[in-house]
Amino acid sequence: MHDDTSIQRPAPRAPGVPRAPGQRRTAAVATAIAVAVGLTLGAVVGAPVRASAATTESEAADYASDAFGDAWDFTSAADFNTDFSGTPATVSGGALKVGLTPGDQLFLVHSISGSLATGRDGARQPVDPARYSRLTFSMDQPLTKRIGAVYWFTCREQTAACGGGFTFPVVQGPHVYTFDLAKQSTLLAKVPWRSGKKVVFRLDPVVLPGNAGDTGKQASIDWVRLHAAPDASHPHAGMPAGTYPGYTVTPRPQLVVDTPNPTQGQDYATATTGRPWNFTSATATSHVKYSNTTVLSRDSRGITARNAGPHQNDPQVHLPVSRMAGSTYHYLQWDMRYDGPFDLSGSAGGGKMARAIWNVAGTGTPQIGNDLLTYSNGNAAETSVDLTAQNPLDEDALTPKAGWAGQTITGLRFDPNEDPGKAVWHLKSVHLRADPAATGSTTVTFHDNAWVAGSTADVTVRTGSGAWQRIATGVAVTKGANSVPFRLGSMPAGKYAVQVTLRHPDGSSDNETAGAPVVMKAGPVASVDRSHDPVGRLDSATAGSGGVTVTGWAYDPDTRNPLAVALYDGKTGTKSLGRVSTSLARPDVVRAHPAAPAASGYSTTVRLSAGTHDVCAYGINVGAGSTNPLLGCRSVTVR
Repeated sequence: MHDDTSIQRPAPRAPGVPRAPGQRRTAAVATAIAVAVGLTLGAVVGAPVRASAATTESEAADYASDAFGDAWDFTSAADFNTDFSGTPATVSGGALKVGLTPGDQLFLVHSISGSLATGRDGARQPVDPARYSRLTFSMDQPLTKRIGAVYWFTCREQTAACGGGFTFPVVQGPHVYTFDLAKQSTLLAKVPWRSGKKVVFRLDPVVLPGNAGDTGKQASIDWVRLHAAPDASHPHAGMPAGTYPGYTVTPRPQLVVDTPNPTQGQDYATATTGRPWNFTSATATSHVKYSNTTVLSRDSRGITARNAGPHQNDPQVHLPVSRMAGSTYHYLQWDMRYDGPFDLSGSAGGGKMARAIWNVAGTGTPQIGNDLLTYSNGNAAETSVDLTAQNPLDEDALTPKAGWAGQTITGLRFDPNEDPGKAVWHLKSVHLRADPAATGSTTVTFHDNAWVAGSTADVTVRTGSGAWQRIATGVAVTKGANSVPFRLGSMPAGKYAVQVTLRHPDGSSDNETAGAPVVMKAGPVASVDRSHDPVGRLDSATAGSGGVTVTGWAYDPDTRNPLAVALYDGKTGTKSLGRVSTSLARPDVVRAHPAAPAASGYSTTVRLSAGTHDVCAYGINVGAGSTNPLLGCRSVTVR
């Protein structure tokens, strides 16, 4: 018996209250039911338990929200890779829908041994069982007297020896299921949940015998939370943010640090030839050679090609590389599609994987990279792998195994699709990029997928294993893109990691590091086109009884809309004072700058402690500009 399992019916929406993320509109049933059931068929659902008073609770820390900045609400295809469903599955209408047939397995966290970890691979972002110990999800399924199952694995091979899990009874219709994962493990080797970080986490909605055939029915899962254990004051913290009968759950941040990121780094082909390896252009790829490949056409998808002999399962794209520093250019990125479903079998139609093979100075032995998985729905954009962040070599690679980091790369090929059949594939681009770099200053950008008014953020940076240095504090976070200037100032030149900490008004927070460090070079800001940057001025900062009144003007050449101006206490952007938008008529500005909107002025009052302060204003860029320029600083003394 597993007496810590409870099943609840989803709570109905109050009139006029929008549904919580992923909550099914059809699940308008009675108040939540909390029951204790055994892990056997035909479990009995207990009587309703009603909340005694309205309460407000903070949403619990959730794995997908923290790891991806994107909760499993199934509002976009990125929420679940349907190549990992076992049976036909789709993400549509705010739900994950899976056909109920033998093998209806949903790999919420997945990893495949022998491949380089990219994207949402569990080897890159394993589940910490000490932080996330509860599973709660909403499912509607039509069958009776059935069970479901949960599995987890501490190894990418997913052998029984590194696996654990348990079964649970499923209930016909829409229900919310919640489990304490640490309570019991009865499957495979019975590996306890808290035994170590999990690289694979699987949910089997309904376990069906192998002879069951296709039932013609499906399960619909609205949302899943792999979350921290709620405490006594937040018993509903595993539910998605929203308003329910008797309680409200407020959202915690779903933070994404957008820049710096690997796509901003210098591209090797562009740096050496002036053109990237963009296969939509015959000119840009004129020095690329092909083996075991028949190029069929070239269009907006790049080249369309077919595997060909003499080695049909080994199509090769030879990229022109000559003595490249592997430690400089280490982000391998590609954009490709293929015809047919995802399949890793060795028969025709299988081998849906790519591979990089390279040569290094000092040895004639080719360096054979590990598999690069090319999922059918996982390549909606360019895929990226850092060849220095993990051992990139195949386990059976030839010796000497020199690898990539620290090597001089003298040759490179990209093998798109190791299918023994006549597979057709579409290759749009391949890039090799360096870390992003800036001279003097750059911009950190981020957004919150669960934004609420009143949120604030801190931004810190560090080189190597040194201490984190704060470059912005208490930044007022707006809905959508947010940006903070990072000026090197008196800090030493070097490679800086960038971290953002975001806090919601309810006290919940998230802390994320940018996808790539930025190499900051000393010296003046590099000469760039500033014609699209905001223009403006901080006219005055005057202390008074109500605080410090700040006035000025600003506009952006790319918009006629009001422009946001960020205010800071300190010339290095030490403490955020919030933002103000332009809204005041400034005919003098229009006379001097005909492109400025009539209402280009701004004025606001901010609170400052006693003492002398440097109040600084920055125009927040819109459109094609390159930075958020400093509009000016004014020294003011508060008595």
